[in-house]
Amino acid sequence: MDTLHLAKHQGLGNDFLVALLSDREQADLERRVGDLAGLARETCDRRKGIGADGLILATGMNPTQPSLAPDADESASATPARRVGMKLYNSDGSSAEVSGNGLACLANEVARTFVAGMEFGGRTEARGDILVLTVDTADGARRVTLSAEFAAAENGSVEPIDPLAEVHMPHVAHGPDISAALDGQIRRALGSVQRETGDVGNPHLVINAGRPVNAHDTADLGAAFEAHFPRGINVEFIWRIERENSDSADSSSIGMSVWERGAGLTQACGTGAVTAAVRAQSWGLVSPGAETLVEMPGGKATVSTDEVDGHPILSVWVEHLGNHVWPLDAPSLDA
Repeated sequence: MDTLHLAKHQGLGNDFLVALLSDREQADLERRVGDLAGLARETCDRRKGIGADGLILATGMNPTQPSLAPDADESASATPARRVGMKLYNSDGSSAEVSGNGLACLANEVARTFVAGMEFGGRTEARGDILVLTVDTADGARRVTLSAEFAAAENGSVEPIDPLAEVHMPHVAHGPDISAALDGQIRRALGSVQRETGDVGNPHLVINAGRPVNAHDTADLGAAFEAHFPRGINVEFIWRIERENSDSADSSSIGMSVWERGAGLTQACGTGAVTAAVRAQSWGLVSPGAETLVEMPGGKATVSTDEVDGHPILSVWVEHLGNHVWPLDAPSLDA
């Protein structure tokens, strides 16, 4: 295995490099590279590498199609179901448990691989669910449903059109404690504001800033606040968005800026959007139980509630940006 095939995808400006690997290819990669954290740093570097917020290695793929879930129904009327494993690395090489936008990007690449083998005769198919993907992450299984239109392109390939990923998330649990030192620092910087941690497989600190927080302040304050957590934390600053000619009591929109553990200032964070929406509802910033629109620098995501199990669902549009071949004997950035 001399090269690694990577597909770049983005959701809300949060971009990831995705590699789909069979068990044999995964073993070959680990023997050849050894230091997967170093591989993530090299490929994600925006000056000397391809550039991305993270690297996703999808494992358990067969050479041509995703592996079947044990209970997959392959009847003609069923939405194809697949199951893969996921190893996720931040751009600094650190491991991450899970990422909402990362899961969406992974599902989009799996779908592209799956539909590439279909024959449409040049037709554009009606929009519908094209894939239900179960992803085994470091924090347990996550389900992603991808809907799209899809068609044969002029070059003969088949691509999903305007794919929308619905990522099923766990309930937001309590996160790590806020120390007295951090509490004092937040008060000095922002005043007496609402703040609370949360955990959806990775940790978050959500702060109701009461006003938009620009990129400079997000980076400065985010880094300072994260330093209080030995294992790091994602920091989200949120504020209610008032709509013209609307009753603020029925508001369902919040703005959010993000400082991500292992990646720094980013355009968006899917797990952060879920945690922020749930905290915003509990604080009365948005209508309890309503679908919440989260507006980030990279775009808008919605957080709704599953009618069956009450879990939050993150909905995000995803986009394939291009394909890359990375030579595994590429020189290290430190060379």
